Amino acid sequence: MTGLTTTTAMAVSLTALCAFAGPASAACVDDGTTVTCTGPGNAAISDATDGKSFTIEPGAGIGPLNGRALTLSGDDQSVLNEGLIESLDDEAVRTTGARLTFENAGQIRATDDRGIRLQAGADDATIVNRARATILTEDQAIRADNGDLLENLRVENAGTITSTKGRAIQSRGPGTTVINTGDLFGGEEVIEARTDFTLENRGTIQIIDPTIADEDGVQFASGRVDNHGLIQGTDDGIDVDEGIINNHVGGVIQSLPAPGEDGGNGIDADDVLQTPDGDAPAGLLTIDNAGLIEGAKAIGVDENRTAAIDVINSGTLRGTSGVAIDLAPLQEDSSLTLSGDSQIFGDVIFGSGDDLVTVGDVTSGPLINSAFDGGTGDNTVRFTDLMLASVTTAMFDGTKISLSLATENGLISGNFQNFGFWQFGDDEALSTAQLRDSLPQATPVPLPAGLPLLVTALGGLAWLRRRTGRA
Repeated sequence: MTGLTTTTAMAVSLTALCAFAGPASAACVDDGTTVTCTGPGNAAISDATDGKSFTIEPGAGIGPLNGRALTLSGDDQSVLNEGLIESLDDEAVRTTGARLTFENAGQIRATDDRGIRLQAGADDATIVNRARATILTEDQAIRADNGDLLENLRVENAGTITSTKGRAIQSRGPGTTVINTGDLFGGEEVIEARTDFTLENRGTIQIIDPTIADEDGVQFASGRVDNHGLIQGTDDGIDVDEGIINNHVGGVIQSLPAPGEDGGNGIDADDVLQTPDGDAPAGLLTIDNAGLIEGAKAIGVDENRTAAIDVINSGTLRGTSGVAIDLAPLQEDSSLTLSGDSQIFGDVIFGSGDDLVTVGDVTSGPLINSAFDGGTGDNTVRFTDLMLASVTTAMFDGTKISLSLATENGLISGNFQNFGFWQFGDDEALSTAQLRDSLPQATPVPLPAGLPLLVTALGGLAWLRRRTGRA
């Protein structure tokens, strides 16, 4: 991973990075089907020929110049830039033709505007930024215009795409795909997309300057994210409405607040789905984490959200505010499944649905350093790989229950509040009263003296909290 460190501010001077020296020349040759530039400092090019190809060879360039450098309006055009395309006061590239293929193996720079701008008609474009290639701009580095809702933009980046004040990639039309193995830096949300979005990240997606407050790493409405690298915002790591987020082993999704700010959530789920036809209620969100998700809350939601969230965790969920997962009061049936090396730091708070905590083959140790709170509803805890006889200690205090269980790898333990049903293996679920009556080792805990002892013995923190004290 070659991105910025999480502790060092990076103040980028675009003017300094865009300095260009080279004699002006007229070294672009147009034979009717292809344009080839072999020297530096060429004048602007504008072309509407369908199927035409453009090559800027190493050492050659269009610009730097005042005004737009390259304007394309034909369908099925292609560009290979191995040199420089630069504008000092306008977009470097604008296109309105469908099915553009743009491969950058050199430099694209816009001192005071956007890098590549796609307008009405520029559907199904593919932009490839190769290893060691750069796109460096002040405003959006790659932008598909908002009002046109361009479809099926595909961006593949193995180099560096940087916007010092805007977004690295902004595409609000459906079907946007981003494959990143390099570095994406932005002064606003680094990536902004909408419906049917796909992201595969094995590189870095990061706010360019960690002193910039309240900006997300990735913001999208629906789709799928597979993260193996770093996604980091100073507000939310990812802001999403619905879809699937897979954070793989080694992946980090993180809110790192600017100095003096509270920061946001590792993943933040909204209540409204933004579609081309208008807003609609958000649907199911599934989060599968085998890496690290961290923020004031690792996973948080808009207080008006009702759609369910299913979380599968074999990695680390860390809420720096003391809450790891915080669902909305009226949230529908949601679930949390724990396996492997799952670690949770902070409370897990469910909403009003019939919620489910499933404990699978967790390695050993505390399931949480705090407590699981099922909220209202008929909530269940299920131990898929353990039987009732695995329970070594059980302590009951009204709606608060603490269990320790023996596994092949050692003891596991957890604190639970507002869960009414308990299932072991494939056996029929027991009510809390049936569970207590089935365990001769069960210990009632009197208040107030017994509660601090339980907290100390099990390392629980949330037993002393109230649901009304959400962070």
